[in-house]
Amino acid sequence: MKITDSVLRSFRVARTYRKNSEKVNCVDYSLNGENAISSSDDDCIVLYDIREGKPERTLFSKKYGVDLIRYTHSDANTVVYSSNKLDDTIRYLSLTDNKYIRYFPGHTARVVALSMSPVDDIFISGSLDKTIRIWDLRSPNCQGVTNPLGKPVCAFDPDGLIFAAGVESQTIKLYDIRAFDKGPFASFETRFHRFCDWTGLKFSNDGKQILIATNGGAIRLLNAFNGSVLHTFSGYNNSKGISLEACFTPDSQFVMIGSEDGRVHVWSTESGMKVAVLDGKHPGPINTLQFNPKYMTFASACTNMELVLDSYREPAQSWDKDYDHFLLPLLTAQEPCYILYRLDSQNAHGYEWLFIAWSPDQSPVRQKMMYAATRATLKKEFGGGHIKDEMFGTVEDDLCFQGYLRHMSSCSSPAPLTAAEQELQRIKVTEVTMEFGLDKRAQTIQGLAFPLQEEAKRAFQQLKQKRINYIQLRLDVDKETIELVHTNPTETHELPYRIPTDSPRYHFFVFKHSHQGHLQEALVFIYSMPGYTCSIKERMLYSSCKNRLLDEVERDYQLEVIKKMEIDSGDGLTEDFLYEEVHPMEHTLKQAFAKPRGPGGKRGNKRLIKGAGENGEDS
Repeated sequence: MKITDSVLRSFRVARTYRKNSEKVNCVDYSLNGENAISSSDDDCIVLYDIREGKPERTLFSKKYGVDLIRYTHSDANTVVYSSNKLDDTIRYLSLTDNKYIRYFPGHTARVVALSMSPVDDIFISGSLDKTIRIWDLRSPNCQGVTNPLGKPVCAFDPDGLIFAAGVESQTIKLYDIRAFDKGPFASFETRFHRFCDWTGLKFSNDGKQILIATNGGAIRLLNAFNGSVLHTFSGYNNSKGISLEACFTPDSQFVMIGSEDGRVHVWSTESGMKVAVLDGKHPGPINTLQFNPKYMTFASACTNMELVLDSYREPAQSWDKDYDHFLLPLLTAQEPCYILYRLDSQNAHGYEWLFIAWSPDQSPVRQKMMYAATRATLKKEFGGGHIKDEMFGTVEDDLCFQGYLRHMSSCSSPAPLTAAEQELQRIKVTEVTMEFGLDKRAQTIQGLAFPLQEEAKRAFQQLKQKRINYIQLRLDVDKETIELVHTNPTETHELPYRIPTDSPRYHFFVFKHSHQGHLQEALVFIYSMPGYTCSIKERMLYSSCKNRLLDEVERDYQLEVIKKMEIDSGDGLTEDFLYEEVHPMEHTLKQAFAKPRGPGGKRGNKRLIKGAGENGEDS
């Protein structure tokens, strides 16, 4: 598949691994792209199976520590790595039995660059002792030393014949591996406008470009033949001067780098334009970034390691014929996963997709909980407008094509009604068909019914599942829709500050409180209309849409609204006020009607006089 701007913008986080308690120092892929390995400050070496999308096992280097790590050129079962504890010796490790094959001593300061030849057993290392050493995996002895007169970073070209050294953050020197003792055959000088240290150097896979990474908020792309500056990329966060790794995509058409705010920035090597900014949801700076050489994935790491886009398949036939062939091999017996399956149908947003959540019964409880907690986030990041339907399965029969047909059949059938619901339905039918008066006026439905936007619908689903406790909605008068404003978590004391002072809103709030010794939750609907600062049209529309919205929420999402209230400001929304609204006093003492006293003083002549008659009768 060709990597394009739109493909890069569609990348999403597929897996997050929290195997490390401290910073991940380095990530490397095997040449076949099927394995990955990471090293970290907590002395861990973690092996990953990219095809399965899960970590295989963890090795430890407690005594020596582990910093930079690289697969050897032809074997995914061996690595070389530098140490960051006891000494600066480079170690050759067998991953099969976790035993050292060979040691490579010689450096007297920290190793800051490590590059494996792509064609043979040669590798090079650059150190703060201002030397570059050349090694052969078959011998512990150093094969050669260059002194580039400064702190170096270094890397092999894709043919394994030339290596480049970046010296003192200002000069690139090119060496022929067959005649390195004769010194560099070419040298280029390039300076950045701001002072910064070079932290990495890489060749593109076509060998035509060199990428320089720095700790100063800028990276630079050079012509590998004459050293001319092609592009300088900036506009990503690195205010603390952190060493951030940059990389090429395998086709050499794009460069990528992480940032201290957890985002990945991507530029075109041809135009120099930024084409994508991907949110990796990292809690810290992305100091390590590597693109898979064979598969459409890349890995980024801070303390957590994330694999982006776990698996991808191009359509071969129609969606129903491809379904079982593509989807069933992805279902593993003990590993939950998310699968997004593209249909052939389209809507206004593009192709429609199935969102599939796989959580087998045999998988660990912790993984089930983690996937359940991230499900809504993934759907939101992917875009709810693209998702036509979603499925959940614990066994393969739930998610196979026949299972999907059963799911569709179940969704199209009307939901069964309880006896109480059936009785209520009969009452409603009777109410609608009744006629009052002699003019027999027809029944009409009161109020307007603006449709809920997709994000608002998903918010009510989350409210029903108790994932959120507050929803704020607004009317889009032009589109005639009800749109979601936000679902920020809200405590009772924060509720007054959620009420806008200049525009009307609908609010749904889960009021958590204690009543008669029991913890209770009550869904409260608040219609806020801030005085007469709003237009008459807005006041009429909000008032007209309110009842139909409440009916839809209670009918379609089975949410019972305990209390409905209208306010003009949030000043009085205290916990005591809400409690009294939700639980009003049942026995309120009512004062008996007292006849008002008449005016004092002389009242004047009486209109009616009652007295005894002559025969004792009243007159």
